[in-house]
Amino acid sequence: GIAALLPTAWLLSRQLPLQTWRADLHTATGERTRMALADGASVQLNTATAVDVDPAQRRITLVEGELALNVPAATAMSVQTRYGELTVSQAEVCVRQLDAGCLVSVLKGSVRVRDLDGRTATLQGGQQAPLKSTGLGAWVAFDALQLGWRDGVLTAQNQALGDFLRELARYRPGVLRWDPRLEQLRVTGSFRLDDTDRILDLLASSLGLHVQARTRYWVTLS
Repeated sequence: GIAALLPTAWLLSRQLPLQTWRADLHTATGERTRMALADGASVQLNTATAVDVDPAQRRITLVEGELALNVPAATAMSVQTRYGELTVSQAEVCVRQLDAGCLVSVLKGSVRVRDLDGRTATLQGGQQAPLKSTGLGAWVAFDALQLGWRDGVLTAQNQALGDFLRELARYRPGVLRWDPRLEQLRVTGSFRLDDTDRILDLLASSLGLHVQARTRYWVTLS
């Protein structure tokens, strides 16, 4: 009985950690959702994401995961992360919170960033930068296709298979493993996130891979 319960408990904790239960709005692994806010603003949550929403203060706290915030009005909204705060007005931004920091991507407009030491900087549309406990890093230009999850699409352009699979694993409950020799195979294409099993089948047919599924929650590629 213990042997059966332990993996089940592990899966549940991965799907619904305690801080997610307490959040105002959250998604499970593989789920995405959108919420309308005041003044025409909207927030979209990616897989395994939790946020707290304070309408009175016009503040969203990113507990974990990744969000896209669109604020078309001049009245600003703020996004609080573990590594600093963003002020968003007449702009659209994506924020992905990782263990070592946040990745801030501005799709349009400009976003003011304040780090934990109170230093401020501004990111413009088309710019992406890491926000860490040490402050905001140097910005780089980014391809908006990287943020295709907002439309339910995962896109790769000659990407290493290992990197692609690590990203895909974010959208699948359970365990996804692969032979280390597959790491440097290349992937190009656009894949619908609504059916990650089909993505694995497509990879298998195009790259000559073998998919071994003990269950849907334990899959190995070789």
